[in-house]
Amino acid sequence: MMLLFCFLAFVSSAGACLLLARWAPALRLVDLPDERKRHAAPIPLVGGMAVLLGFLLAALASGRSVTLFEVLWPMLLMFAVGVVDDARNLPARLKLAAQILAAWWLVHSTGAALYAMPIPFLAGHLDLGWSAVPLTVLMIVAILNAINMIDGLDGLAGGCIAIAAAALGWAAALTGRHDLALVAALLCSAVLGFLLWNARFPWQARARVFLGDAGALAIGTLLCWLILKLSLSWQGFDVARVPLTVVLAPVAVPVIDLIVVAFWRVAEGRNPMQADRGHSHHLLLEMGLTTVVAVRLIWLAAAVIALATFAAWRLGVSEGRLLGVLVAASLAYLVWFRMSWLRVRGRQSGASPRVLFVTTGLGVGGAERSLERLLPRLVAQGLAVAVVSLREPQEVGASLRALGIDVTELGMAPSRPSLAGLWRLWRTVRAFRPDVIQGWMYHGDLAAHLARLAAPRARLVLGIHQTLARLELESRATRVVIRADAWLSRCAARALYVARAAQVQHEAAGFRALGVVLPNGVDTGQFRPDPAQRAAARRQLGVADENLLVGMVGRLHPAKNHAGFLRAAARVATANPAARFLLIGLNVTADNPELAPLLADPALQGKVILLGAREDVPQLLPALDLYVLSSIQEALPNVVAEAMSCGVPCVVTDVGDAAWMVGDTGWVVPPAEDRLLADLIGQALREGASALAVRGDAARTRAASHLAADTVATRYAELYRNVLNERA
Repeated sequence: MMLLFCFLAFVSSAGACLLLARWAPALRLVDLPDERKRHAAPIPLVGGMAVLLGFLLAALASGRSVTLFEVLWPMLLMFAVGVVDDARNLPARLKLAAQILAAWWLVHSTGAALYAMPIPFLAGHLDLGWSAVPLTVLMIVAILNAINMIDGLDGLAGGCIAIAAAALGWAAALTGRHDLALVAALLCSAVLGFLLWNARFPWQARARVFLGDAGALAIGTLLCWLILKLSLSWQGFDVARVPLTVVLAPVAVPVIDLIVVAFWRVAEGRNPMQADRGHSHHLLLEMGLTTVVAVRLIWLAAAVIALATFAAWRLGVSEGRLLGVLVAASLAYLVWFRMSWLRVRGRQSGASPRVLFVTTGLGVGGAERSLERLLPRLVAQGLAVAVVSLREPQEVGASLRALGIDVTELGMAPSRPSLAGLWRLWRTVRAFRPDVIQGWMYHGDLAAHLARLAAPRARLVLGIHQTLARLELESRATRVVIRADAWLSRCAARALYVARAAQVQHEAAGFRALGVVLPNGVDTGQFRPDPAQRAAARRQLGVADENLLVGMVGRLHPAKNHAGFLRAAARVATANPAARFLLIGLNVTADNPELAPLLADPALQGKVILLGAREDVPQLLPALDLYVLSSIQEALPNVVAEAMSCGVPCVVTDVGDAAWMVGDTGWVVPPAEDRLLADLIGQALREGASALAVRGDAARTRAASHLAADTVATRYAELYRNVLNERA
């Protein structure tokens, strides 16, 4: 009969994966592509839900559901937390609190805890007394997070869970715990049904469903319950125990990976829970293995560890010696893991580059925000970075310091260098000893040339963040700096441009023809569609559901063409009275004399919202139905990528690479054509909210595919290493 129930769990889980996958988009249970993920299309996060459905159905049919009563509520709590996290990305602290509550609940309901700990390599146990329950809770939380974190390659987490369930079922059968053996067998069968659609096979190139946090946390809770029931001391009960090391061995691979990765993150001064590509499976990929081979190797490691531990147990090896060997092996792996990562990075670059960024300022502009997104990702890839800003302390500088990045702000006024500031620049360069000096914006590029005098062996890379179609729009001092940058560019190893148009224009103006185009990256996790936030922002702005909200973000500057936007808005408002307009940016306020005459147009009365400079742009962008770029000069407008990432379609002027950015998801109009801009905005609004939402989904997918911040950071790191290899 057990085989029949296992078959029922397998078939139910496999079928539920297909059925639930159809509902996943409506429930927002999809994993969207971003900079850390390899899949190019949204994948349903319903695998764990399907596994639980298949498992519970088989458990009910077998008549063993009463056995699960004490684990049911903690498991459902973790499942609920996971579902919400999959849909809305819960804060890490809230998830941790829920995990601690579920772990305590599990210990309380089973009455099992780590009251006695085997002494590594020695006989006997150490009485843990009052610390038994806290340590058990800590162990459960570690296992839950370990299973969740190993879910990084197709089939990896599911395979490790199946191996662990099979091993725990075997241990239960060997000790006569047939009720627990059935539970483990049903879980293993349900997970295998999920793997049918999650693992890679010759007939399936990529996963069709993912486990999701809901599945990882709920199934992890069930595994922890099996471990408690099989191994840990029960006060007042006399049961056949399986040694602790034996029941932990099947989950050793994810747990050791969690401990090792967290240890090295802390050693590097980073948040131990910060997501990156630093796990064991990422290391195997960096070594050149394919996803399939890497996953199969980790499956093999999990199976071998479990089998070897079981064999030693049955041969009579003491529990203390088993634990000692496991601890020693973990320490050896700790060292091997670090050395392997260093060798891999060494093969890639020959060294870990030290890159000093010299930027004009660290305010809230697009170039500054792109630097804020880039630097932590370069650190995660093994680069040492520091920043020098020519200006006074500003917002992005404080944000970078909070991330642990060394920032020096020289306090110089715009276009007015000071001897004290230049002396601080010299001292900073000498102290940091950079391999690469990266200029950032025109004044930062000029200062980077000066910085190189303090580090003659460093390679110089210029960073250009705008086009040069209308030089007369810049101040006289900035025009002088641009010409100086062009003349000095022959001393640079590379010039980085955020747009192809910027490269063409600057090289035509005399910049060295060794340019590379690297777009600014957008954080698709921060800028994302959020129906709840959209509704809240629209209520805050006083925009009704029937209104279509058109927005624009940018500081007041002639190149942004706010006047053209407002003239177009007046024409649109006349034809479409339900349209509303939102303007955000420095000095974009109702009392600004430059805007007052335009805002006086009767067609705009009560229909324009001006917010000035704001820090909550990621929360405001999802409130839009349409984003408009009215600029007459841009390179790669960051805010267009951010709006697209939030699922907002865009009407853009054909400046820089804006047309390439929107592709076929939006509309393009020649710059400085107010009538045509108004016509396209009107055409877009006539499509209606539903059609605009469909275009917004396409815009989100395009932004994730072409402009993800991690992908851009990888290209930066590769360029720096290539530049250094040229020197060698």
